[in-house]
Amino acid sequence: MPSYKKHAIFALIFTLPFFFNIFSLALAVIGASLPDFDHDLKKKNISILFITGFLLTVITYLLALPYTVGIILMDMALIFYLSRHRGFTHSLMGLIILSLFLTILVISTYFFMSTWGLDKEVIFALIVLFLGVLAVNKRIIIPFLFISLLGIFLIPLPAYNFLNLYNVFGPIFLGFLSHSILDMFNPSGVEFLRPFVANKFKKPLGLFFIVVWILLSFYSLSRLF
Repeated sequence: MPSYKKHAIFALIFTLPFFFNIFSLALAVIGASLPDFDHDLKKKNISILFITGFLLTVITYLLALPYTVGIILMDMALIFYLSRHRGFTHSLMGLIILSLFLTILVISTYFFMSTWGLDKEVIFALIVLFLGVLAVNKRIIIPFLFISLLGIFLIPLPAYNFLNLYNVFGPIFLGFLSHSILDMFNPSGVEFLRPFVANKFKKPLGLFFIVVWILLSFYSLSRLF
């Protein structure tokens, strides 16, 4: 099975015990799809990310609108461009920084678009559409968008204070983390503590994270029953 499918499936499995709504699960898949932008084969994706951010920044600036989203996209493109494969973007610090960037992007986009009077389902769908096209592999983008958008409109989202740091940062970070954990089972390993430690972490650390995930999953699910 190609790696992009493995990462998408593992992200869903990794996130599902903690987040049950379709929007959060879509964010997890997007998060799991982004770390490999540091690969040389993804240079085209980085260019698209940077150009999109640059155009959004210029357009929103000229219209006297908030240009946070454009700046964040350019910053993310710069991080991916400077990172070696399975280096900083697969590290704990990289996961946190990129997850924060993406969280700010999602929340700021939501509140900006809500001023247009759009329903929250429409806004969530537009966010997933935009980020999905940018991040998710083109071979699975159609089923990803079909399931995500259908779920957003057909499955009711939690009504009370849904869009908060936990529901946005949480699944995005778990998606990023699931990607790094899966790559730890690759013989080349992951520089998980970069830039502080250059050592590559492999299967033992991946197994440790999976054990911790199992324990936390049981705890999370036990609170529902």
